[in-house]
Amino acid sequence: MSNSRTRSAALNRRGFLGAAAAAGLLGTLPTPAEAARGAAATDPVTTESGQVTGVQGGLRGVTVYKGVPYAASTAGANRWRPPQPAPSWDGVRAADSWGPACPQPVTGIPSDQVPELSEDCLNLNIWTAATGSGDPRPVLVWLYGGDTALWSGQEIYNGSLLAAKGVVVVTLNHRVGVLGGLAHPGLTAESAYGGSGNWGTLDVVAALEWVGRNIGAFGGDPDRVTLGGWAQGAAVVNVLLSSRRARGLYHRALLSSGVRYTKDPAIARGPARHRSLADAEADGTGLAARLGADGLAALRALDAGDLVTRAAADPAADSGHVLDGYVLPDTYTAVLAARAETDVPVLTGVCKDAGGASPALELTLDAYRAYAASEFGPLGLADTFLTLYPADTDAAAAQQFSAWARDEQRVSAFLWGGQFLDTAGNSGPVHTYYWTRVPPGYDGTNPAIGTAATGAFQGSDVYYLLGFLYDTDRPWTSQDYDIADTTASCVARFAATGDPNGASLPTWPALAADTPGTMELGARFGTLAVADSDARLAFAESYLRSQTEEF
Repeated sequence: MSNSRTRSAALNRRGFLGAAAAAGLLGTLPTPAEAARGAAATDPVTTESGQVTGVQGGLRGVTVYKGVPYAASTAGANRWRPPQPAPSWDGVRAADSWGPACPQPVTGIPSDQVPELSEDCLNLNIWTAATGSGDPRPVLVWLYGGDTALWSGQEIYNGSLLAAKGVVVVTLNHRVGVLGGLAHPGLTAESAYGGSGNWGTLDVVAALEWVGRNIGAFGGDPDRVTLGGWAQGAAVVNVLLSSRRARGLYHRALLSSGVRYTKDPAIARGPARHRSLADAEADGTGLAARLGADGLAALRALDAGDLVTRAAADPAADSGHVLDGYVLPDTYTAVLAARAETDVPVLTGVCKDAGGASPALELTLDAYRAYAASEFGPLGLADTFLTLYPADTDAAAAQQFSAWARDEQRVSAFLWGGQFLDTAGNSGPVHTYYWTRVPPGYDGTNPAIGTAATGAFQGSDVYYLLGFLYDTDRPWTSQDYDIADTTASCVARFAATGDPNGASLPTWPALAADTPGTMELGARFGTLAVADSDARLAFAESYLRSQTEEF
């Protein structure tokens, strides 16, 4: 560790200690000596595969169990097959280090931040403060997101604070990229359900099944499981809301930057995109040919590192979700219309500087007007757009485009909530939010975020939803710790009850399809309109409802 990193961590720890002392939580923190040497292993916990011991978590009284296998290796004959049962072990396994992550490109990520990469990657981590045989605690299973660095062993996913608030937190590694999404006619032919692709989503189902069978040993309640995630992780949650594969394995859903109105064109560009099985098989066949693999045996014999590197660099390769009729039975629109969506309480939100919005956006006036003509001209709405979002300079064009992107994603999430409640006939409830807090500085310790993100970027809410801000390079303030404590308390309440409201917490109204509104979190806590004016709301609704392609 560099001297600058050491000084930064020390400053952050002092800030954390000060905030904790102010909140009366100092007694829960590990002492400096404990933090330096690590804590002794805990008493063994028995899982279906064998016994494990954990170690001191980020807060005193919290234990973390790292790298616990929930399924077998996906190497060799298990590559591109549904996850198989985890092997058993004799004796006591020390669950004191992060497990391997799925092979993936890691170019540009500092080597000391890259975990072991292996196809034996189906492992999970558990944070718990439960002791003895008290009342079972609600469980949060959290799925990672980001464009790169798709692994669970990053401090942004630290579950210590939520565990201290009474939640058992589980994070996990699953297959990603080509290893998690390849479809191929040969794979479809050998499968028991007549489909292929969606391997990473099947891994998540296997992890949920493992949680159902084993989480009680860690103090968790298998009948109160929240499935949550951000970006790619939230897209998996969205798929499983539409799927039958995970019914009964989770009981609430938390989606950060994860749902949009099912006719929103942004879906085609994002992690929730899907393809027909035939298209996905054609993609897989073409990739195999370009890789020089003439059959499944040759594909499975390829070196995993070389495979993921070449597939990631292949512009024609796609590892998106597949409409295989098994994991994803139909389009999101069709599932909702058929009233087949899983009926669970939902908490979902978007970040202010996401979806194309950014305080650092650069856009020329000519490009802005060209966008208006191409996007809204065919609908006869270009002039209306330019009236509602007027610009006469390059700087104004960038600002107005961001204003539109912020309105559009809020309205899109609101319309999805209406579909969930009205079209699907679900009871919900649905609680939506709009994240506005800008994290201070930049993050050089969590490669899923990186150092280039600005504003209230996509994923900025994750720090606060899980709430454990310690051990990053960001210069957190006392206000950040307060915001994180409040936000994580709302998450803990949602995990426990399906409702983020609670004593001493901000009043958070549930979504009503006839009352356009959301909850602002971050810079302030309070209700907010879903667009900056009634006219902009009407425009965004008209634009989205007029789309002809239904995802």
